[in-house]
Amino acid sequence: MTLEIITSEAGFIALEPVWDKLLNESATHSPFQLWDYVRLWWETFRAEYQLCIGVVRDKASQVVGIAPFVIGADRGESRQRLRHLGFMNGLGEVQGERMDVLVQAGREAEVTPLLAGVVSKSSASWDVVRLNKVPEESPNHELLLAEMRRCGLAAGVLNQSACRCFDLPESWEAFEKSKSGNFRRNIRRYWGHLFERHESRVVMDMQPEEAAREFFRLHAMHWPDGVSSFLRPQAMKVHEALLRLWMPKGRVLMPFILVEGRASGSVYAFCHQGEMFIYQLGWDKAYASISMGNLAVRACVQEAIQRGLKMADFLPGEYRYKREWSSRVREVSDLECFHRLHPRSLLFLALRAMKRRLARAEPEPAAAAALKPEENEE
Repeated sequence: MTLEIITSEAGFIALEPVWDKLLNESATHSPFQLWDYVRLWWETFRAEYQLCIGVVRDKASQVVGIAPFVIGADRGESRQRLRHLGFMNGLGEVQGERMDVLVQAGREAEVTPLLAGVVSKSSASWDVVRLNKVPEESPNHELLLAEMRRCGLAAGVLNQSACRCFDLPESWEAFEKSKSGNFRRNIRRYWGHLFERHESRVVMDMQPEEAAREFFRLHAMHWPDGVSSFLRPQAMKVHEALLRLWMPKGRVLMPFILVEGRASGSVYAFCHQGEMFIYQLGWDKAYASISMGNLAVRACVQEAIQRGLKMADFLPGEYRYKREWSSRVREVSDLECFHRLHPRSLLFLALRAMKRRLARAEPEPAAAAALKPEENEE
């Protein structure tokens, strides 16, 4: 087998016929790495990144592995000065939530070490390798880390995030029975209030343009200062295009709860390989008293069951509603290593170490309060 590193757009486009097939055969199920998503990301951000895609071919010249990497900046003011090697759709303003290299399940031990060779072979071009949101259960997780430890400094897991998830049975009634009595009573009560006190209905077939407009409006109600990365102009551009492509194909699940004819709650979820990935929520705060966010999730889960999906994943992010809906957890990790010789990477490491030492030296708030004599005098 041989490793080729593709740096041209023509070389990237030539991979389209094999990309989704290889992804679908991989152990990691991820809608964030489907061809349509990655291509839209590249079309939006290509001015900011350099392609560095690893491709492994067998003796018959068939593609058996793809490392969908690019080189460029990541989010964060201090990281803007560092050249990152990372996943396409895994750096910058729009980042996927579940990422991996593309290798047929069962062949990771022979293919992934070759793919990971992109790290060493491109080392002159990066200051830091940052592979975000790699599933801990992925057979590639340790193989990628091994190459990063061999080639770089301070290699390891930078962040670890829990993804709350749950299995989908054959009916909504069966799902309800799997939950606590308190959960069932609350959802039933709120759902009853919604339809008894308001003229309400659930719409599953809104046109993509209207769906994008209404969902962004609902999501923005929770982020009035625009701090949600999902609401940044480039992210909105990517997802507007993605909805136009995927809603007709059934790859997006986006129910809208209409109250008095106005969209008041929705969920943006992806359907892939029998799983539902709940990506974003949006709901009108005027209906907080009946937990409109949870009702939107209910509509989404019920539709997923009707479609025959087998599992739902809330993706990274810890919120109470995710804990209430879910029954188990799977983890994703951000893997990182730094170049051994580049001044920018060494300076970044030194400054980060200094900040961490200072943070450890600062007294905790309670301890600081105890040091103030005026607050402790009798």
